[in-house]
Amino acid sequence: MGTGSSNRVIKLFAIFCFVLFQASSAHAEVGNYEAEVSKWTSYVEVSKWLNDNFVFDSGRLNAVISRTRTSGPSGLLARKPSSTYEQKSGYCTDSANFALQALNKINPAYKAQFIFIKNQYGQPHHWVTGFTVDGKIMVMDYGAGPEWKGMKGVHGPYDSLEQYANFLRSLNIKRFSPELVEWRPNFPGQED
Repeated sequence: MGTGSSNRVIKLFAIFCFVLFQASSAHAEVGNYEAEVSKWTSYVEVSKWLNDNFVFDSGRLNAVISRTRTSGPSGLLARKPSSTYEQKSGYCTDSANFALQALNKINPAYKAQFIFIKNQYGQPHHWVTGFTVDGKIMVMDYGAGPEWKGMKGVHGPYDSLEQYANFLRSLNIKRFSPELVEWRPNFPGQED
């Protein structure tokens, strides 16, 4: 075997090892996400993880806004919870999808669903997670950007989404006013 052949074999072996490492790392992160969520017993742990780990990513928000301008609601993206767990960043739908899926794994009685908040000033609109505790509505929101930080946290208990909408209106956030706040059992975009 000549030097050129040896170099090709070494390069192919290096590429193989890299691909194998990437695949095992991705599997380990999914496993870490699953292992972590399996320890959680209530929405409090989901809230704590998001509060302590999740960072708003304006670049991702802007990229998704661009997608939705050309593709409509089908261009909306929400990261898989395991990816959010690994990357620890995103925008509102990433946080909402993480919360929704974790809450429903912990306790299906939470009946977690997306809540869509249409901003009367136009994009960005906002997505959060709604769930029920003792027959009351709770809302989890850790995907708001810095200018919307008043929205961040767990809110409720509420008897209706209108009460949550009134809370949002009370925040007096520049260029934001909830025109519509509604349950969205089906996410119109896709996971990435």
